[in-house]
Amino acid sequence: MLEFKEYFLMEDKDVLLYVKNELKYFSQNDNITCKEIGDGNINYVYRISNGKESIILKQAGVHTRSNSSGRVLDTNRNSREAEILSYYGSILPDLSPKIIHIDRVMNLFVMEDLKDFIVLRDALIKGQIYNHLQEQLTDFLVESTLSTADFFMEPFAKKENAVKYTNKELCKISEELIFREPFFNVLNENVFSEQLKEFVNDNLYNNKQLQLEAAKLKYEFMNNAQALIHGDLHTGSIFVNENYIKVMDCEFAFYGPIGYDLGTIMANFIFAYVYHSNVTKDKNYRSFLFNVIEDILRLFKNKFITKFFNDCNDISVKNDDYIEYYLFDVLKTAFGICGLEILRRTTGCARVKEIESIDDADTRKNVEYILLNIGIECLSYRDRLPEEEKFMKFIDNIIDNIDL
Repeated sequence: MLEFKEYFLMEDKDVLLYVKNELKYFSQNDNITCKEIGDGNINYVYRISNGKESIILKQAGVHTRSNSSGRVLDTNRNSREAEILSYYGSILPDLSPKIIHIDRVMNLFVMEDLKDFIVLRDALIKGQIYNHLQEQLTDFLVESTLSTADFFMEPFAKKENAVKYTNKELCKISEELIFREPFFNVLNENVFSEQLKEFVNDNLYNNKQLQLEAAKLKYEFMNNAQALIHGDLHTGSIFVNENYIKVMDCEFAFYGPIGYDLGTIMANFIFAYVYHSNVTKDKNYRSFLFNVIEDILRLFKNKFITKFFNDCNDISVKNDDYIEYYLFDVLKTAFGICGLEILRRTTGCARVKEIESIDDADTRKNVEYILLNIGIECLSYRDRLPEEEKFMKFIDNIIDNIDL
């Protein structure tokens, strides 16, 4: 009989044996099936079902699935991810999937199957409205970061956590794909409409000032261990239904700058906003997304300040001026990361459905062009943007002044 006492990358038949012999979640008499459902590039995800109940098993591979980059990854990342999801569940039980089992030998974990949920990116593309998004997203953004930050944790515990959640392999991927590739295309994997080649050359590949801003943010990403961050919080890593969001896929988590997660989620809502402005041209849904992004910023600021006053353990920083200074710094980072996320998803190899699903070449080019302009402006003016009364007015001004 196959034993699971030493790591190997499983196939469907192995997963079935593992669930039957090691997990014992289902009855021995159940006829269970297994299907690989992963659409990411660094993990293998299986749905195991007896026809009535189902669970999800996620296993880490040594290489990326395409292996085009030749990267070798730490397989312990899945245990780390499961621990972090469990932590999210302990502070925000409605916003994280339940973890059923962690296996540190096989580098896998098992969690509840969110079969009544849909990927948020798909829901936004379909034009579905969820009125709880702003509240729950900002609850997650504020609670998951400040609860693990300086002034909120015992100092020794925070420093130990920063070491524990060091994530060098996946941080290296972020350092390359987000902060370097949009400007230098070292991997020669950048993809965008041919008509935009001159624009990208002039405004990204040969733009020293923009490259300087990206380098500043890269240094901050690498050295500012403010709090435990998700590290890849986009609309594809969040599931949603009529009542809740569920935050998933935190394999990129590490101790980094608090503004990072806020910036990435803002960028991904902007993808949906530009998509509906140019593809569906649904004014009502565009208005919904406008308000969601504005509300995320407003609620984040309010909840950040409230939590700082209520839960901060250090009296020396519990004053209005320091909190304003701290929040301003977080927001500057967020706006810069928002710009970088837009640029890398528009020009890089990890593109988004809001672009890739557009069949008409001219429309896709126009969407890319709009997004590139937004990304450039967010990155260029990140120091000014925290003082803007209406961020989405800033975004609309960029869109309105573009000559397509």
